[in-house]
Amino acid sequence: MGKEKVLGEIDRRIKRLEAEIEIVENRLGYLEGIGAPSKYQVFRKKDYSVYYLMLMGVWMLVGFLALMSIRNRLPAGINVPLLPYFFISLTLIVFPLIYVIWSRQREPKTPMDELVERERLARLLLSRFYFPLRKAVEEGDENILKRLADELLSDPILAEAVGRLNEGDPKLMAYALYLYSNRSPELLEEVKETVERLNNKPLKALLSELVGESGG
Repeated sequence: MGKEKVLGEIDRRIKRLEAEIEIVENRLGYLEGIGAPSKYQVFRKKDYSVYYLMLMGVWMLVGFLALMSIRNRLPAGINVPLLPYFFISLTLIVFPLIYVIWSRQREPKTPMDELVERERLARLLLSRFYFPLRKAVEEGDENILKRLADELLSDPILAEAVGRLNEGDPKLMAYALYLYSNRSPELLEEVKETVERLNNKPLKALLSELVGESGG
């Protein structure tokens, strides 16, 4: 009976995420139908001045290389200070490039961007966590459970998906999977404490099995 309860919780989670993906797809279809992508694009202002600075820096760098090539041909006594010229051209390239990267990271997302991101995270969570979790519980494969625990701790993208979609605390979920995979009577108190702290219902049901088996 315990396994059926856990599978039921996993299936409910899967259906909820699949329903969210369907809602997002319908919403995106509606927004595309009314031309929202082009409307949102209008509000994104482009600053081309940094690109002009980068172009100037590249042009100066080319000039620097040209001066380097003719420096040895200049008459004795004529000294062209090339090092400041080089640093100026490099600055005009590097600093605008850093600014472009920084500004793109800070660029506000449109509602469509948020929807697309949420759909991507939901699909990732299904394929990378809930489908493998269901298989592991159904087949009693503890190797899959340990691998999922490892991925929750080592994969920032999976951890982000868990957090952004309010599926729980990735670290606590990983700990719950480790506890279940390495269950023993000595860890019963740890199991009970973790069950109390868990927000993820499928894993809460999975760990609760161990408490039920102990008669606690």
